[in-house]
Amino acid sequence: MTCPFSNPRNLFDDLAAARETPSIEYSDKLGGYVISRYDDIVSVLDNPGVFSSRPAVPDFPLQVKHIFANKVPEKGTLLAHDNPDHDRLRKSAASFFVPRRLERFEPLLRATAHDLIDGFVENGCIDIKSNFALQLPLRTIVIVAGLDPSRWQWIGRCLSLFGGITQTNEELSVEQRVQDVLELHEYVAKVIEERRTDRRDDLISHIWNERDAGVVDMKDYEHLSMIPGLLLAGHETTTNLLSMGISHLIHYDLWDAATENEESRKAAIEELLRYESAITGMERLVKEESKIGDLVVRPGERLFVALNSGSRDSTKFDTPDKLDFKRQHKHQHLGFGRGIHACLGAPFARLLLRTELAVLKERLPNLRLKTPYEEIQYCRVHSVRGPEAVEIEWDVPSPDEMRVNVGQGNVNSPVRAAAKTEEIEMVVGDVTKVANKIIRLTLCPKDGEKVPKWSPGSHIDVQAGTIGHRQYSICSKPSDDGFIQIAVLKESDTGASNWIHQNAVKGSEISVHGTRNHFSLELGSRKTIFIAGGIGITPIIPMAEAAKEAGVNYSILYLGRSRGNLAFVNDLREAHQDRFMLWVSQDQGGARFDIKAFLAQENLEDLRVYCCGPEALLTGIEEVLADAPPGVLRLERFAANSTGNTKPNTSFEVILARSNKTLRVPEDKSVLEVINEAGAGVMSTCSTGVCGTCEVRVLDGLVDHRDVVLTHSEKAGGKSMMPCVSRCLGKKLTLDLW
Repeated sequence: MTCPFSNPRNLFDDLAAARETPSIEYSDKLGGYVISRYDDIVSVLDNPGVFSSRPAVPDFPLQVKHIFANKVPEKGTLLAHDNPDHDRLRKSAASFFVPRRLERFEPLLRATAHDLIDGFVENGCIDIKSNFALQLPLRTIVIVAGLDPSRWQWIGRCLSLFGGITQTNEELSVEQRVQDVLELHEYVAKVIEERRTDRRDDLISHIWNERDAGVVDMKDYEHLSMIPGLLLAGHETTTNLLSMGISHLIHYDLWDAATENEESRKAAIEELLRYESAITGMERLVKEESKIGDLVVRPGERLFVALNSGSRDSTKFDTPDKLDFKRQHKHQHLGFGRGIHACLGAPFARLLLRTELAVLKERLPNLRLKTPYEEIQYCRVHSVRGPEAVEIEWDVPSPDEMRVNVGQGNVNSPVRAAAKTEEIEMVVGDVTKVANKIIRLTLCPKDGEKVPKWSPGSHIDVQAGTIGHRQYSICSKPSDDGFIQIAVLKESDTGASNWIHQNAVKGSEISVHGTRNHFSLELGSRKTIFIAGGIGITPIIPMAEAAKEAGVNYSILYLGRSRGNLAFVNDLREAHQDRFMLWVSQDQGGARFDIKAFLAQENLEDLRVYCCGPEALLTGIEEVLADAPPGVLRLERFAANSTGNTKPNTSFEVILARSNKTLRVPEDKSVLEVINEAGAGVMSTCSTGVCGTCEVRVLDGLVDHRDVVLTHSEKAGGKSMMPCVSRCLGKKLTLDLW
């Protein structure tokens, strides 16, 4: 009888035995108590304050520690950080990995896949791991991160040294490995510094944008620490997932079913992640005495949290040892982990795997295993799960069949250029002071170009020098088609608003990103009330003008502390006359306007309220209209609702619009739990609002956003939510689900 976890081909038998053993046993092979049952695993992952992830990233060997000091970050990946540092650093990259945003990289992935297959399609057989599954993610993640695509092989070699720098049984000497790791970090640091002023559509630039926007407080050294770890995780996991997945699909005669269409590929990937993830498990260090099942663990003891075991727990998954693409995922599989340390790059991995399956199906007919399934050799049992090689073969296509139109040409330049966010160059036609610390900019298209199309409620992203982009609502009239206007409040003597006040002069050029609208106006028969606080008047101006032109019943309420700080008062009074109401607290003895009394006289069934202003105003109106019918209130926030995650949970209803199901979400359950119990089948990974995997479309209702991946404007727009953590501010939410 072999020792448990010594034979990688017996891994799942050993994990099943561990689950069936009443006690939790210590494994010398895995270096800790093996946590194998689903509920026990979740209890550990959901309590990062008690169970530290620091052991998941080994310390540098003593021989090189002094060499790497102040040059190579010791905590070179998020897994090495506990809170509060973990959540702080993860916020810098979380919004980059929202699934719908990553779709822009699909052409790059597809073009690179075709390029690789072109190199071996005539051979008829190949080791899919080393020749495709490894190269594709590495070549593309280098570009996505913002590094030179021509250096992908050198970067891959450097990344492969992590965790094995001082080994002596390889081709490279210890000295060469140390030098490679040092040079990699020196190179990444150089690119980070270049992106300080030369922003592009890549991860390094995104982190700079988040730093400049005040989303995250991060040092340059921490910025450096994020990139190599994400590069390593970004290609290693998908390499093994695809290699193992192909072997399973072909062996069980599921290849055609899995690759039939986009939906079948999505379902197959989720089931493969459950069936055999590339992460066997993760180490955890006990920080406080705690109890897991019947086991009492004490500070300093180590755990091995066997993710691959939890995903085959028969108490949570029916027929867990069988691949079933029609499985209803009432419980979240653990293929990408769970909790705050769930895989940050999971959405990118899913996109990559879907693309790989699609292109392989398209290019390699009659795909089959060359290495017998039972003879595939796996790497030793440790935290990472993967085969040493998987040889496949196929029928070599005819020359005509090989002429595939990739549609991208050189994958290193055109695809990359296509992914860049479009910038629009505009000229400042006029600068006018409209209130204390507020200027209005008139922006005209450069070289006779057309003004970007926009609608009332839209904003543009203005480039404030090296500080980054900031959002400003358009405040000109919809009929003004030769220019657009914005108003900028100088908030401090530093930052973007100060830069604009100092540098925006008549004739100067400013770069903007095209218009977007998360505060759209819907005119109809309802009475419409526009409420603005301070600089929040800017999006209201064109909205009120549109309401006037449409002949609807509307009014404007403009609130502020002092008259000198309120812009456009005379213009609004002249344009809207008795429909315009001004309340200046300073003129009212410091009294605040009574919103509750003001709205109490209105018929809520026949009302629509648009409000933009400071958080105190918006929160107050939300509370007043908490019981209003869906669709009455629409808000535009200056920043994310900072109080959202401190509110107590309340019960509310969720309507699944496509099936017309009405579900009750109790205080102690998430929206995600409730909708998946009802069969919605929404994918998830982290369950903590940090990965973006579970994003769903919101059709009606006010969302209490508690995630860290949606931008401020996306939260204000209220068009989507992360149901794993976010809730409802009112009584009802309507989601675009079956």
